[in-house]
Amino acid sequence: MTQTEPEEIAMVSDEFQDSFYESLLQKGIENYDKAIAALEKCLLSQPNNATVHFELGKNYLALKQYENAYQAFQKATQIEPKNKWFWTGIYDLSFQTKNYERAMTAVQQLILFDERNKDDLIPLYMATNQSEKALTLIGEMNAKYGKSQERTQFKNQILLATKNQSSDWKELSEFKNYLDANDGNQAVQTMNSILANAQIPNAVKHRVFNEFLIFAYNNPQYEGALENAISVFDSDKEVNVAQAIGKFYQNKNNTEKAIRFYELALQKEVGIVETNLLLLQAYTTAKKFQKLAKKAEEGMELYPSQAYFYFYFGLANNQMRQFNKAKEALETGLDFVIDDLDLEINFNLQLAEAYNGLGDFKKKDSFFAKANQLIQKKKK
Repeated sequence: MTQTEPEEIAMVSDEFQDSFYESLLQKGIENYDKAIAALEKCLLSQPNNATVHFELGKNYLALKQYENAYQAFQKATQIEPKNKWFWTGIYDLSFQTKNYERAMTAVQQLILFDERNKDDLIPLYMATNQSEKALTLIGEMNAKYGKSQERTQFKNQILLATKNQSSDWKELSEFKNYLDANDGNQAVQTMNSILANAQIPNAVKHRVFNEFLIFAYNNPQYEGALENAISVFDSDKEVNVAQAIGKFYQNKNNTEKAIRFYELALQKEVGIVETNLLLLQAYTTAKKFQKLAKKAEEGMELYPSQAYFYFYFGLANNQMRQFNKAKEALETGLDFVIDDLDLEINFNLQLAEAYNGLGDFKKKDSFFAKANQLIQKKKK
């Protein structure tokens, strides 16, 4: 569910303000324990501040402290039940932890805000073996809003699981059976045969590869087959498989492997902005700030009007205490931020950090105040 989440707070006291912004800074560099400690200080003065509980939930989720995350998100919805972002937090947590019943409850609340959120019921129906409901809903949503790539992929997946009339489709069914039986050797052989079969559509091959990717994550001895399969898709202009593997590992918080595959993806398509930004985020997560600064600087040269590269360069240099370099890059990059409140907020937070390091506390306070104005703007 790709939605922007609010990080809003009223400026009540200097102590509250400092603690809240400290939490944002620490979360931005993925120091989640420190972010939680700062948010707990906020609760001392505002125990019923829904946004603080929501922020706690996000940080607990990042640490995989799922029960604490749920309690925090639930508290936020109890305080402000009409805030869709808080229900989104419960949905994301529930889907990630495979608590599908609770996820469905959250989606029912989100549908009250936007009926298009019914799309999120489709993978939930599939996960709970309600394929007919999923197909019916796909048809309804296509009729009302037009077809989407995601719904088409879901439909192909359902058909893949049920269709076995021809030898080609029988092989697909066998592949699924091998995975279920944890027979990796046979699964690899069958996958390679499927990927080489010109009669099977690329969309289905992508699905087979994705299923094997999930299997390999739990059975790392078969990861070599992933790299071999990448070559099958070398001529595929629609999907960069190495990037997809990188995303998979990043979502599983296996940052080192994510970095490895993003770097492989960039060997295929050096100038792809999305892959570069994914790699920069992975470097940030891994706290590889020297590599982050180097790659961000390359991006600034390739894409001189792309604000994200300036942001990551500034963040890296702040962490390396190169505050003047950070300040200069952030001030330049801020001019390129267009219609992106989240990025603009983060620029101001990093500029405050840079000026704090330089000892210019007046400008530090100025940029913190600007960040707060933008956070309040997001609420409207």
